[in-house]
Amino acid sequence: MPLLLRPYLLLYLLATACLCSCNSSDDDAPATPEPPAKVLVFYKTAGYFHTSIPAAITALQKLGAANRFEVDTTRMAANFTPAILARYKAVVFLSTTGDVLNAAQQQAFEQYFSAGNGFVGIHAATDTEYDWPWYNGLVGAYFNGHPAIQQATLRVVDKNHDATAFLPDEWQRNDEWYNFRELSPDVQVLVNLDERSYSGGIHGNNHPIAWYHGYQGGRSFYTAGGHTDESYQEPLFLQHLLGGIQYATGTSKRVLTPASAPTYLWNTLLDKSLTQWDKFIGVPHYSVGLPGYTSTDGITGTPLGLHNDPLDVFSVAMNDGTPELRVSGQIYGGLSTKQEHGNYHFKAEFRWGTSKYEPRLNDKRDNGILYHAKGSHGAFWNVWMLSQEMQIQESDMGDYFALGPGMDIKAVYKLADKETEWIYTPTAPLQPFGMGQPGRCRRGRNNENPLGQWNTVELICLGQKSMHIVNGQIMMILENSRERKPDGSIVPLVNGKIQLQSEAAEAYYRHMLIRPITEIPVEYR
Repeated sequence: MPLLLRPYLLLYLLATACLCSCNSSDDDAPATPEPPAKVLVFYKTAGYFHTSIPAAITALQKLGAANRFEVDTTRMAANFTPAILARYKAVVFLSTTGDVLNAAQQQAFEQYFSAGNGFVGIHAATDTEYDWPWYNGLVGAYFNGHPAIQQATLRVVDKNHDATAFLPDEWQRNDEWYNFRELSPDVQVLVNLDERSYSGGIHGNNHPIAWYHGYQGGRSFYTAGGHTDESYQEPLFLQHLLGGIQYATGTSKRVLTPASAPTYLWNTLLDKSLTQWDKFIGVPHYSVGLPGYTSTDGITGTPLGLHNDPLDVFSVAMNDGTPELRVSGQIYGGLSTKQEHGNYHFKAEFRWGTSKYEPRLNDKRDNGILYHAKGSHGAFWNVWMLSQEMQIQESDMGDYFALGPGMDIKAVYKLADKETEWIYTPTAPLQPFGMGQPGRCRRGRNNENPLGQWNTVELICLGQKSMHIVNGQIMMILENSRERKPDGSIVPLVNGKIQLQSEAAEAYYRHMLIRPITEIPVEYR
């Protein structure tokens, strides 16, 4: 090599080494670690105070210390301001109860959460803020009572979540097991309770007890466990809480695959105060002798009207913690849902009482579940709304009556039970009922339990189709539900209120549930 080139070669090698050194320094420099997530644990109670709260706070602080998130705690609602909430990636409602935030604090929390932050609800978080619809959507349900503390089997239905990935398929725990109302169909259920493993459940085969969902820009996780001090010493339950917190703070690396919105969540319709119902009482029969009211034949005359029930025709008593509706039957009446329903599965337990009244003192005991009820109270016989009826009559449970609208039913006109009537026959052609056609179609057979025993009655409505079911057996399938409008046009009738009759016979309902559906439940296809 010529000597003249050596100085230039030396400069080239020095420059290359410097460049490589700079690149190597950039690549090998350790990444700046993310700062620990901060979590605010809120435990204000305006109702029942859970004595397990101190144990829970200690456990959450230890979880944070061991898993790189910081835990602040407060029971002061004044901390719900935009500036303070902005410090945290998630807020935990730890067994809060009652009305804990004022309007300004609620607004601040809504804005905070919708900015992409998280919420964790533990145990009584569902017993909180009953008059705040946004919160109902956030937490996913409201508390609806519980039986005594006892062991139960939990069934893990989704393990693709940090709160459940490590759990056994069946998880036995001792805790206070909540029932719920106003369950959101949008939550992603992680764990169900097996109601066969304990006493006091009201949701049947699908009793969610832990869930998560994305909600209005944020992340929400709820678990109903955590009533007892011992819960916060259980390794599996603590890991369950940790997974929920990691999801809510956004630190979980797991890719979630939410199912389509579930349609199987049962909502209970009964509570002690009948908060989901309106009472309408008809005309007193002259045999009642109600002071101050004109009595007639029980149909003609002036009805007592809405929320005027001086004889408690409709009343609720608690029986072993379960609300039980008594329908006295003393005056014709209707108990109707405040909301209209369509595309649903209704289920309740029903039994007859012993009392009977005029004008049906010598007739079969009678009651009924009216559905797709529309228009004015008292439009039919001065007491009921225009509606379709699933007849609840002694030995005739599951019949159809048209109270204004119409249906098509496969039926044959024949003699049965010493009566010549249209009888549901699955192999027969469709026949029209109501709206100028025969108003009654009888069930094909009697599937009622003996007098005084409980029966399970179910009503399935999907579009213009409905099914009357008694004790697990389909009594009839009805099609092409329709009504006549004031202008004379006939249109599909696919939704309306549900109305329970009082019709001169004492009767009882309990475990009254409803769930939204998008298809006929598999057990009745």
